[in-house]
Amino acid sequence: MKTLLHRLGHALIPLLMLWGSGAWAVVDGINGPTFNLTAKVDTINSADGGTLFAWGYASDDKGPFPGVMQYPGPTLIVNQGDTVTINLKNELPMPVSMVFPGQSGVTATGGSEGLLTREAPAPVAPATVSDPVTYSFVASRPGTYLYQSGTRPDLQVEMGLVGAIIVRPTGYDAESNKIAYGHAGSRYDHEYLFLLTEIDPTVHEKVASNMANGLAPDEGVDSSTCLLYTSDAADEEDSVDLGGRRI
Repeated sequence: MKTLLHRLGHALIPLLMLWGSGAWAVVDGINGPTFNLTAKVDTINSADGGTLFAWGYASDDKGPFPGVMQYPGPTLIVNQGDTVTINLKNELPMPVSMVFPGQSGVTATGGSEGLLTREAPAPVAPATVSDPVTYSFVASRPGTYLYQSGTRPDLQVEMGLVGAIIVRPTGYDAESNKIAYGHAGSRYDHEYLFLLTEIDPTVHEKVASNMANGLAPDEGVDSSTCLLYTSDAADEEDSVDLGGRRI
């Protein structure tokens, strides 16, 4: 059974990332355009009081808790037109990476070649970090976007390697011009970020057991895939419910 997590934990869990309240409510994140992140291990608490082994991204040098893994990852805040640079290091025992759905012209340097992008390899020895891989793109469109691992995303996103990017529009000012997009119709008073994730505890327990016993993290982890064929002959827009997920 999937378990929804709330804002509790040893690692920072900003499921609802807020700072302040009332008229000063703003999203709690770290400002760019350059970010230094590390993929690492920590534990998080679930709403039922249990503890779960997890992976996540940590900001090396920004935010209230530098070096602490967050689940979901740190919210990255940039301005429209910024050239965003993300340097990713890895402490996990398998390669990791980052992909940026909705962003175009992403370049990646360093690390090693992966299936979707360049990856930060696993460190050569425990308790060390890998050489970084660097990702860069121009934040051309305002809005809210995901970032996530592009390496075994079926496993690594499940384990916690996911977060949000907020691109502030041209003309945004926190005091005098709070707009979501580049026009007055998107003006607002308060802002909140809600990033919904889910966890399958059995996967996390299996990965923790594998790592404790010197096995590959994904050894014996169910990674079966499904191909779904759909065709819509309806006159109106419709969707299909797949165990709580609508497509």
